Amino acid sequence: MTHRFFIVDDDIAVRRMLQDVIRESGLGVILGESGRGDEASDMLSNCPVDVVLVDLLLPDMDGIALVRSLKVKCKASFVMISQVQAKAMVSEAYDAGVEFFIQKPINSVEVKAVLGRVCESLRLRLAVDHIYRSVADLAASPAQVLTGRTEKTRHKVRVVLHDMGIGGESGSRYLEEAALFVADAPQGELFSVKELLVHLAGNSALSQKAAEQRMRRAVQTALRHLAALGLEDYASPRFENYAATFFDFTEVRREMRFLEGGGEYGGKISLKRFLSALVHNSLNY
Repeated sequence: MTHRFFIVDDDIAVRRMLQDVIRESGLGVILGESGRGDEASDMLSNCPVDVVLVDLLLPDMDGIALVRSLKVKCKASFVMISQVQAKAMVSEAYDAGVEFFIQKPINSVEVKAVLGRVCESLRLRLAVDHIYRSVADLAASPAQVLTGRTEKTRHKVRVVLHDMGIGGESGSRYLEEAALFVADAPQGELFSVKELLVHLAGNSALSQKAAEQRMRRAVQTALRHLAALGLEDYASPRFENYAATFFDFTEVRREMRFLEGGGEYGGKISLKRFLSALVHNSLNY
């Protein structure tokens, strides 16, 4: 799919460089640009964009304030362009809705890498949302289970779980088996969590509950690990690749605040979303 970009930066040279990288890399199309926050806000009110790149220091308003206002009326992913690396600024940007960062001075290699991850995240998120909605609407019904679990798929699942720091968790085995169960299904065949639990633990309600709890604990641990990683290094590829896809980013940020001691409770997880992302990631990457 072609992604749609909008650039907000008062430096015309920066805007030109970003445009060149986006076009030459085939990342998408430029729907618009602006050197002022107020103008950009008006232009984006009715502009269907996928990615908005925003300079932190705009002449008329704070870039973070602009993101916060746009987040209400725009479903795009926001990338902050900044030479400031203070943790307080990063934390505030995350709270506003920023998911990715590009450091100044602009480096075309970094821009291409970061925007590549942004586009990959968008593609994966769309696919996961589609699966998630379908599974959420599906009533439990008998389904045919096909064999053919490949070691390649199993390896990919394990790599992802290891990357998120839960490879050794007791629930990781159930997550692995659940992902392979769905991956073995005919294309387009969907399953309810109830069916997955029957496959994993049999017909015993007690065993099913234990399996579900172990998976949830493992996923909660993954959220905590990613949140801690984001606090330590917000530009980490692991954080950028997994945080906003396997979890609702609002919940990731809530967990980050909790780890910093600024919240009463941590982020919440969705087992369906996590499994959908795990399956899609393992089958396509």
